[in-house]
Amino acid sequence: MGACSLLTACDSSEDPGPGNEPPPDTTPRTLTLLQTSDLHTNIFPWDYFSGKPDAKRGVAKVATLVKQEREKNPDCTLLVDTGDTIQGSPLGTYYSLVDNTPQHPMAAAMNEMGYAAMALGNHEFNFGQDVLNKFKNEVNFPLLGANVRNSADGSEAFTPYIIKTVCDVKVGILGLVTPGVTTWERAENIAGLRFDDPLQTAKDYVPRMKEAGADVVVVAIHSGPDRQPTGSASNPESWLADYADDSKWADRGNLPGENQAVQIAQQVPGVDVLLTGHTHQPIPKMLLRNVDGGEVLLTQPNRWGSHLADVQLQVTWDGERWGVNTHDAQLHVVDDTVAADAAVTQSTQVHHDTTVAYVNQKIGTTTGVFPGGFAGRYVDGPLGDLINIVQEQAALEAGFAVDLSLGAIFTNDVSLPEGDVTLRDAYSVYIYDNTLYVMEINGSILRRAVEMNANYFTTIDPANLPQTPAEAKATSPSIADYNWDLYSHIEYGYDLTKPAGSRTTHLRFKGNEVTDDQVFIVAINNYRAGGGGGYSMFKEGRVLWTSADGVRDYVARYLQENQGLSPDAVNTCNFTLGPDLYTPYYAATFGPAKCLTVETVD
Repeated sequence: MGACSLLTACDSSEDPGPGNEPPPDTTPRTLTLLQTSDLHTNIFPWDYFSGKPDAKRGVAKVATLVKQEREKNPDCTLLVDTGDTIQGSPLGTYYSLVDNTPQHPMAAAMNEMGYAAMALGNHEFNFGQDVLNKFKNEVNFPLLGANVRNSADGSEAFTPYIIKTVCDVKVGILGLVTPGVTTWERAENIAGLRFDDPLQTAKDYVPRMKEAGADVVVVAIHSGPDRQPTGSASNPESWLADYADDSKWADRGNLPGENQAVQIAQQVPGVDVLLTGHTHQPIPKMLLRNVDGGEVLLTQPNRWGSHLADVQLQVTWDGERWGVNTHDAQLHVVDDTVAADAAVTQSTQVHHDTTVAYVNQKIGTTTGVFPGGFAGRYVDGPLGDLINIVQEQAALEAGFAVDLSLGAIFTNDVSLPEGDVTLRDAYSVYIYDNTLYVMEINGSILRRAVEMNANYFTTIDPANLPQTPAEAKATSPSIADYNWDLYSHIEYGYDLTKPAGSRTTHLRFKGNEVTDDQVFIVAINNYRAGGGGGYSMFKEGRVLWTSADGVRDYVARYLQENQGLSPDAVNTCNFTLGPDLYTPYYAATFGPAKCLTVETVD
């Protein structure tokens, strides 16, 4: 599709018709599938949130690896992406919301690299369908989404699959996206669409692809395994463990149907390879047994252009068609030794420079540091309070005086600095494109959410604290940092010497114990409101209002309108965590915490 670039396999065709004559050459051959995923508009080896280079990320570096691998097998190589491509960094935000007139930088980069196809990710819908459709029209390859349907009649909203012929072998690529889109996305951004079950969709389409002549069936899916290796996900060998052995796998805390890659590999006959994404993990390979007796290979190249997945398929002719005889996969790592590709860099340099200038503009000032990361999570600190104040004010401006707010500190490398504050600083406080909801919930929902919140931590022995702050986190299952919420206006605390499920020491509102039938109006982001992170109890609440702007924009606006912001003035003490995990790790750096006074564990 579209023009061939210097990296494109130009001999590929898209004739899907079955019944072709046997190829003149039936000697075995090797097909190469290269995959990226969850690029999140990281083109340059640069972190827009910290304002520093990052040698371990970027499409420009991945392009160098793609070129190297393609040279090894130039006529038999396909490059595929599995989504979350146009959102995730200020570069994506700028060219979607600030200036959407030029060609999207990801379109420029990916066209240069010669992709065969891209499966849609859930974040493709963050900026609405106009932005997505513009991107779709700017790229030289199809966006695949077989389970994305038009609500009115159930028809296909996007191309469901393609069949590419390389080395005389017909390779079918089916695109699927996690149905969690409907949980996380604003309704107006997916108006007129529905998201069907990926497993059933694969069962419907794979036979059609076979009938259309596909020799090799590849499922490119923005969804990953629903479990991960127990305590050893960083070890490639751990991903080869028997998936049926429950002792070797831990649940990820998925939404229903969110991560079905393994189930598709196991339950859909005819599938050869799963190219997966969404879970942001480097998975060199998993080997899964299919119902038809075949072994299915699964891989995932992590996020942000940190890895390139490389699948090698040896195919043989059986007298009637080609089939996979052996398979293997590995991940190529992006690091200091990988140079950025000159062509990709040149095609997007202006976009990058414009974004850097945009985020470096000064917008406000502070009188002291607002610690982030673990220092901001392990005590009732000013940064969590700032996020909640911002959400409360935005809700009030919309006409809703909320009883409480909840928000998270998303990353471990952010602190709002003392002195001048730039837009980059504001964005680093809130790196995701979440919007704000106002919801009505009851005390039962609140109590269950507050208790589940403490699953973030492992059980702590006060006499033997973890060596590092990160080791205070639970590992089985591991909980993402953005799934530890900090609340305002309720008085609550945790005893981390207790097992998960029984850690809440108190939960009060205005001095009185919260009751199950008590009604609360809360400010909450769209991800959590929809049950994201496993907090399904919030789906029992009632949505009263949703914002058009992102919480990140509200943070920037608040900092601009409140010059000379004081961390001590912002910080309100309503939360305790025992044992004290702040003082031993962070008091020497940030000074003593203001809120270490009541109901802590002896």
